Amino acid sequence: MKKAIIIFQKNLELGKVKTRLAATVGDENALKIYTILVNHTHAEIQKTEADKFLFFSNYLDEDVKWSHCNLHEQEGNDLGLRMFNAINKVKAMGVESIVVIGTDCYEFTSKHLNDAFLALESNDYCIGPAIDGGYYLIGTNRADEEVFLNKEWSTATVFEEAKANIKAIGKSVGILEILPDVDYEEDLKTLRQYLD
Repeated sequence: MKKAIIIFQKNLELGKVKTRLAATVGDENALKIYTILVNHTHAEIQKTEADKFLFFSNYLDEDVKWSHCNLHEQEGNDLGLRMFNAINKVKAMGVESIVVIGTDCYEFTSKHLNDAFLALESNDYCIGPAIDGGYYLIGTNRADEEVFLNKEWSTATVFEEAKANIKAIGKSVGILEILPDVDYEEDLKTLRQYLD
């Protein structure tokens, strides 16, 4: 089975990343923390055998440090449409099993990717729920509009709604380990040591 990882990543620009975190620690610290999160994510994905597709939020950053990925720009006016379009774009390249991840989770490891691909061998979808009610990972063999489109994002019900949407269309879903995202200063934990 041909597998792919899609990474959704914001361009590393001062004042445009981790804005909720920046509200209390400042833009420069927020960029520093986000850069650490991004580097961590890329170190983990490189431990997994799969094609890697990096989708940037605003523009292509063709820095050599992303050379392990195929580079693309996100397309769409909200997160759901951007994920839906990215999955379909990669699916059209002959990929059978796709896992989409963000870059906000310091506890995320290659094990979670391997667990996701394993879950997709016997389920239509898999989701890695985040403590805040969202999710840090979603995997599928085929994207359905009902799961991604016309949703309200950045709420405490995103994961539960996705799970309900998947079941409502008669599809199966495997649930992965719950992990914390880094959105606010109280989420930093061990990352706090990197603040100026």
